[in-house]
Amino acid sequence: MEEKVQYERLLPHEFEARITACPVVYVPVGSLEWHGEHMALGNDSLKMHALCCEAARLGGGIVYPPIYYNIPGVCSADPTRYRHDCTFIGEPDVQRTLLHATLHSLERTGFKLAILTTGHTPREQIQMMRDVAAAYDGAMRVHGTCDMDFGKEIDFTSDHAAMWETSLLWHFEPALVDLTQLSRDLSVKPFNVYGRDPRTEASPGLGAKAAAVIARDMAALAARLLKECP
Repeated sequence: MEEKVQYERLLPHEFEARITACPVVYVPVGSLEWHGEHMALGNDSLKMHALCCEAARLGGGIVYPPIYYNIPGVCSADPTRYRHDCTFIGEPDVQRTLLHATLHSLERTGFKLAILTTGHTPREQIQMMRDVAAAYDGAMRVHGTCDMDFGKEIDFTSDHAAMWETSLLWHFEPALVDLTQLSRDLSVKPFNVYGRDPRTEASPGLGAKAAAVIARDMAALAARLLKECP
């Protein structure tokens, strides 16, 4: 049975044991955004949450529930096929306040280190993670990062609904990926999909490989930073 690391799924005695052994909390942030016609809208949060869970299983710690709040810097739905744009766009000040308040509450709980990491990776949201971490005024250490900071040895990059993202979600949540929604004609480029073509390049096996490397790197970062905490 898979080890429980998710904050919301832990019983009080399980939570107490985990935070005592390793006072690290992963805070995954993502979006509700168009990821082609073949992927779930919550991909960025789902992906980042799953990667954080793998990291916590490797190195200890607890994973906060995924945050589905993103700021501008997103891809819209195909207006020629869909009447409603399924992409959510939030306000930067609201996200900043939400993250700051969340971190303060986590510090009060007893965590010494928070890994604030986004799976939604336009430069605006990546910078938000770094800025919130740098501005945090509590005693807990906060490190702002994104999934693209990991997996360098396999040349991982957080594309948009292309080879890497499709592979990761296909590995973690196969029911949320349906490549039959894309044209079989490879000359037809999927709308607002950026990176290597998922129809020919993505696979759950590649997703499993990427997840293992990224989670290992995340756990190693958390272990190093925790050692530096007072």
